[in-house]
Amino acid sequence: MRLPPRLRLKASRDFAKVRELGQSFPGRCVVLGVQKVPDQPHFQFGLITTRKIGQAVVRNRIRRLLREVVREQQGKFANDVRMVVIARWRAAEASLDDLRSDLLKTARRAGVLKA
Repeated sequence: MRLPPRLRLKASRDFAKVRELGQSFPGRCVVLGVQKVPDQPHFQFGLITTRKIGQAVVRNRIRRLLREVVREQQGKFANDVRMVVIARWRAAEASLDDLRSDLLKTARRAGVLKA
């Protein structure tokens, strides 16, 4: 099952707006940028993997794993949130379970999980 396109941030201005108007929450493998948007019907997210992490194969693997984590946990995120997930260098060495636990722990600290 794929994630619906309406859940993804695509435009660079949307990423910039989340970074500018939102808050940042660091984790071990990811940094989570969060912006509250009150009248939004569903959460949205975007992924950033920089060249510092590794070559394209490594970055694509991290993106696939992070998309899978968001897809399987999408029911736990609050609807009024825009998130930008920035992979850190440790994400290249992390497994799916490591990324899942780190993202959920960071999201809990950020207050973007449903009660």
